[in-house]
Amino acid sequence: MKVFQSPALRILALVYGLTFAAGLPFAAPDRLVLGAVLMPALVWLSLIDLARHEIPDWATASIALVGLGFQWHLHGPGPEFWTTVLVALVLTATLWTIGAWFFHRNGTEALGIGDAKLIGAGTLCVGAGAVWLLLFVGATGGIAAGLMARQRDATSAAQGLAFGPFLAYAIFLIVIFPSLDL
Repeated sequence: MKVFQSPALRILALVYGLTFAAGLPFAAPDRLVLGAVLMPALVWLSLIDLARHEIPDWATASIALVGLGFQWHLHGPGPEFWTTVLVALVLTATLWTIGAWFFHRNGTEALGIGDAKLIGAGTLCVGAGAVWLLLFVGATGGIAAGLMARQRDATSAAQGLAFGPFLAYAIFLIVIFPSLDL
């Protein structure tokens, strides 16, 4: 596949690798393991989303499954675990509904179904307490990239921006450098 021969793969691998290396002295061992397990799926979905503006369900499902296992590792079957699961489900359903409503109303996509599912999967990785940080970091990266694209070329900026890579990297950052006790 041409996507895996692109310079984007080398750039993403470098960024994720440097982030992981920066977290080595600080991150808890279980977070480093989680980051290492998530990294291939996050990079892969980023490449696919950049190329096709589509987030593969397989990648999102694997991220959700790993996140679910991590929350179980952290909390067991207690209230914190079920709160995180409930927040992930409600957030996914809400964002999916809003995105579908916006598309139906305007004929353009603002937040795709893949993005909504990735936010839910990411919630399972970072925990319910860090959802707002996940959305803030992902949106900030997306806005910055959108502004830079608009300055460079208005035509490519008008075609839309793949939000998945920014959400994926936000998930990875918060896993490696948690700011909240999950």
